[in-house]
Amino acid sequence: MSSSKKRDYYEILGVSKDVSENDIKLAYRRLARKLHPDLNKTDPKAKEKFIELQEAYEVLSDSNKRSNYDRYGFSGVDVDMSSFFRGGIPGLDDLLSSLFGGGMFGNSFGSIFGSRGRPRSAPRREVGQDIEDRIEITFEEAMFGTKKDVIIKRYTPCDDCEGTGAEDPSSVKTCPQCNGSGRTRKMTQSGFGTIIRESECYTCNGTGKIIKKKCPLCNGMKVVLETKTIHVNIPPGVENGVHLKVQGAGHIPSSGAIPGDLYLGIIIEENENFIRRGNDLYTPIDIDIVTATLGGEIKVLTLDHKTEKLVERELKIPAGTQHGTEFRIKNRGATYLRGRGKGDQYIIINIEIPKKISEEQKKLLEKFKELSKK
Repeated sequence: MSSSKKRDYYEILGVSKDVSENDIKLAYRRLARKLHPDLNKTDPKAKEKFIELQEAYEVLSDSNKRSNYDRYGFSGVDVDMSSFFRGGIPGLDDLLSSLFGGGMFGNSFGSIFGSRGRPRSAPRREVGQDIEDRIEITFEEAMFGTKKDVIIKRYTPCDDCEGTGAEDPSSVKTCPQCNGSGRTRKMTQSGFGTIIRESECYTCNGTGKIIKKKCPLCNGMKVVLETKTIHVNIPPGVENGVHLKVQGAGHIPSSGAIPGDLYLGIIIEENENFIRRGNDLYTPIDIDIVTATLGGEIKVLTLDHKTEKLVERELKIPAGTQHGTEFRIKNRGATYLRGRGKGDQYIIINIEIPKKISEEQKKLLEKFKELSKK
């Protein structure tokens, strides 16, 4: 794919440019589970999107490649994952295991519940799948930070059966398919000999148990859907499209399981007075030709981080100011999320030329033109 048709790598991962390496891994993990062709059967462009995601992660997870990309864009890196996957995209389990090491992301992503990789001798511990949601906030809330209540729906263990899914303890039996191990083995012949492949038992979903009589409340699902209010702190300076992580607010598949997380996509309402580029703000201001020529003072809207409000302040316009001139107001931009100060605000001057003038104004301008020639 040519660089002119490529999407920005940060945009693909849904993260800001000052994001940490760990957050890049988390974003990749979340999207890989969503976009991998083995799981996303309905989207005909799933493979293309996954290759695009893989390429973005290949660059941003490498500090040197990321630095070159930040400085020079696509011309600073030479990565094309389409050729890397020419022989086919590997399974998600194998891919994540090779990238992050075994035991980090588990073996099952096809349902709302997964399980993290573990030694065979270790007890099974489930982990809930993450939840994705969106929230709209105002420009002021994005600049100064805010607290929001978000209503989510998530699965939690059923209280009636204590998360077993059974009507009573006697209804839980050993799985006949795997004899209680939770794993099955399949042997196949190839040109290289006998291949033995072990996988999670599909009959009991790896639990080693089956249920004869299901719980009337959850119908054997072990979980019920609950509506919960989550209190979310939105930091000052958050960017549009960023996903905030709320740890432990995702699905809970069983008692003692590790809850999934909530990834909250931020949508910021536009403000006609400000254009954001990174952490800097740009404010176009219209002034008349007389003020531009003679100078004067104008009022501009700016951020007051101390009072956390939008306020007006006076800005001095020097005589002879030209169209397109930018005036910089330091530290009146967006707050850096990593605590490295604030951006600046730039006032962009637009000189308005009147479309209609009176006869008196016309005579004065002609007089001004004559005097300018002397």
